[in-house]
Order: sequence, then structure tokens, then C-alpha cells
Amino acid sequence: MANSFSYKLTTENELFTFDFTNVLKTGELISSASCTAIVMSGTDSNPTAILFGAPVISGAQVSQRIYNGISEVTYRIEMTATT
Repeated sequence: MANSFSYKLTTENELFTFDFTNVLKTGELISSASCTAIVMSGTDSNPTAILFGAPVISGAQVSQRIYNGISEVTYRIEMTATT
């Protein structure tokens, strides 16, 4: 399962939502989630600094607030959900 998101400016603060509907079995619930950020291109010695707060679970969706970042850096945001 992979989501693609459009770009975010370094001055923006956006909520990114991951939808796990297609990978959950009927009646299966998400009990916890964790998010990580890695650098795909460019240089950022602390990429997880773009994560603001903890992931928020709402049914089959998990959201993470992303803010700041470094110009010309491409990040990969990975959300892991536990059922």
C-alpha cells in the first residue's frame, strides 16, 4: 500500500492522511500507529523533525501533521499501523 502526496512548501503546515481501508480485514481495527520521515534526496540531518505531534487514528485512516522541512529536500513519510 502506498499513498502519494503533492509537494509541501517549507512554510506550510499540512495534515497527511494514510488510508488503510484496502489492507484491513473486515472488523479489523488499528490500535496504534507510528510515523517516520526519511530523506530521499537532498540533505537533512534530522528528517523526523518535520513530524509534528503523534499520529491520529480515525477508523481505517491515520493522519500525521507535517511542518517545516528544508528547501530542495524530498522526504518519504512512512506510516506503520498495528492492529
